[in-house]
This record gives sequence, structure tokens and C-alpha cells, in this order.
Amino acid sequence: MFMLRTIRLNNCHARFFSTEANQKISSIGFVGLGNMGFRMCKNLIKKGFDVTVYDKSKESLTQFEKEGAKCADDPRKLVSSVDCVITMIPTGADVMSLYTPQVISSFKPRSLVIDSSTVEHTVAQDLEGKFKEVGVSFIDAPVSGGILAAESGTLTFMVGGDTKVMNRAEPVLKAMGTTLYHCGGIGSGQVAKVCNNLILGVTMAGLCEALAIGVALGLDPKVLTEVINASSGQCWSSSKYNPVPGILPIVPSSHEYKAGFAAQMILKDLGIANKAGKNLGLALEIGKKTFEMYDAMCKSGLNEKDFSVIYNYVSKRTK
Repeated sequence: MFMLRTIRLNNCHARFFSTEANQKISSIGFVGLGNMGFRMCKNLIKKGFDVTVYDKSKESLTQFEKEGAKCADDPRKLVSSVDCVITMIPTGADVMSLYTPQVISSFKPRSLVIDSSTVEHTVAQDLEGKFKEVGVSFIDAPVSGGILAAESGTLTFMVGGDTKVMNRAEPVLKAMGTTLYHCGGIGSGQVAKVCNNLILGVTMAGLCEALAIGVALGLDPKVLTEVINASSGQCWSSSKYNPVPGILPIVPSSHEYKAGFAAQMILKDLGIANKAGKNLGLALEIGKKTFEMYDAMCKSGLNEKDFSVIYNYVSKRTK
């Protein structure tokens, strides 16, 4: 059974004194400079870490070089030169293709790996065994909060792994977030994240259907949103990430749905949740239907738009 521990990261936070925790981390390698990783990495630089980056995008590498980061042209060179490696890449297959036997054998002894990607929990469990063979510590630490929290350094981390390793990772996580949940053993962070994103996909789709009905029947979407946010229908998608253009000025819907969290990514996460349900014999009927909605939307050409574009899709006003 996974055990949950919450740590609020603030200036008064109690320190840990295990041997593992006292292994100072000064240099970090960051792999995956997408919408989330880009912002997370910038906060690490702001907090004074010596950062080396690797990404397939030459443009992202060039930009981070201007920010003061070093750039690696090969993941083996990156992992051999830092104390800690953070990965923030799209899929489990991507994570496994990065951490080849050649790359794993290139790590410095007693290095730390933090995988903040959202992937299957079995990926984390598989990787831990491989890293343990070469004396490298590993935790899975997916994040919640979206691009706004990544930008402001207020992410929530859901961590799976040994407590001592989590304690050692704390200063690094603190540079990017404000809340740390220890969910249990390896893979438990991924389980928590996939459950969270199942809720996120379902609530966003349901909210968009409700908003589409209200607008079609003549309600002002701003008024309807105020009612929802003051009533039992309130949710993160309505109050923090509203899908109707013009309601919240800083979210993707108000910027032509430029991806903060791409539709193809929520589809991937819903797929992980539904596969897990199937393997467990759980009938995720709402989850399955929500996956089908996003799947159809992505196939219509909206896969690279922000996932909140499902409002346009359900209201028949897709661009």
C-alpha cells in the first residue's frame, strides 16, 4: 500500500540529515525543453544551479546557452558531467530510449536521477533496477500545476521512491516547486499523476460541454463561469484554466489555444489510465469515453493545440 507524506517547502522547512540527503547537488543535467521543461529549467538557473541541457531542438539549446546553461550534444556526455539528471520528456518509450545501457553506464557513481515525465509506473520500476546496478539513485517525480506553475516555480511534485533519495532531491525540487508529496515506493508518483490527469481530462471535457450548452442558450460565458466557480461545479479547469477565450487573460484559450499542455499529451495520459484500468479489470466508462473524445479531436487536426481547445470542438466552432 502506498503511503502519502506531504512536505510544504518554505524557509522554515526542517532539514534532513541522512547520508543520502547530505550529498550536495550543484550541477544538474536537464533533458526535455518543452513547454514545461523549458520553464522548470529556467528556474533551476535562476536558483544558481550549474545547468547543462540536452534537447533535440537546436533552437531551445541556443536559447538556454544565452541563459547561461551549458549545452550537451550527446546524452552520454551530459550524464557523465553532472550530479543530478532531470528528464521531462513526452512518453515512456521516449524515456526508455534515452536511458540506454550505454547512457546508464556513463553516469558518475552516486548520481541522482529525477524523472518528471508522465509515464507508466512500470517504466519507473524498470529504470530503478537498472540504475541501482550502477550505483545511481532514482525517483519518479511527475508534476502538477501546468505552465503557469512551471513559470512561477510553484509546481507540485508527486514523488515515488526511497525517502532518503527524496530528501536528497529536495533542494532541486524546491527550486521548481512549492509542494512535495511522497506517495510511496518507486512508480507511486506516476500512479498519483495519472489518476490526477484522468480527473483533469474528464473535468475539462465535462466543463466544456456545460459551457457550450450555456453559451448556445444565450448565457454570457463570463457570467456562467462566475456562477460555476461559486457553485458545486467549480473545478481547476473552470477557475484556473478556463477554456473560453477571454475569461482568463493568461491561459492558452485566450491565445488561440497555443499549447501549454498539448491535446496529444492529455490523450496519452488518458490512454495510460485506461490501460491500467483494463489491466486491473476496472471498467473506466467515463475515462474511456473521455479518451474517445480527445482521440477524435486530435485526429481532427487539433492535436498540437492546448487540450482546452476541446471547448471549440464540442461547441462545433473548431478553427
